[in-house]
Amino acid sequence: MILDFALSPGGPLIGIGIDIVEIARIKDLRKRQGERFLDRVYTETELQYCMRMRAPDQHLAVRFAAKEAVTKAFTVGIGEYFDWKSVGVVAGVRRQPEVELDDKGQRFMDQIGGARILLSLSHSESTATAIAAILGKPQSEAEQ
Repeated sequence: MILDFALSPGGPLIGIGIDIVEIARIKDLRKRQGERFLDRVYTETELQYCMRMRAPDQHLAVRFAAKEAVTKAFTVGIGEYFDWKSVGVVAGVRRQPEVELDDKGQRFMDQIGGARILLSLSHSESTATAIAAILGKPQSEAEQ
């Protein structure tokens, strides 16, 4: 089978992060804090996507895990360098998860020489997990 798309060239691995979240935890936070929790943590794009799903808590939880995994790949977590909404998960052209950084996150990405973030998401009925890898510029671009 011939693919009708190409994967972007890779670069050196700068950082890697992983996180796992109990879906019940997100469900409980949503029940106790409601819109306050959702508005503090998720981008508008993420909320529009998750809330139209049959099981929104699974989708919210996996995005929560993604935010944690991405910031762990930067070795900083949520706080000084990243706000919750600094990392957003959007659908790529093949519906694959992609990371969208706000200005604060993008400045940090530029400072460390990052070119792109790879993201993989998965969830079961009870847990959600995400792994993120920050890649630097491919060698040919870095030499220019």
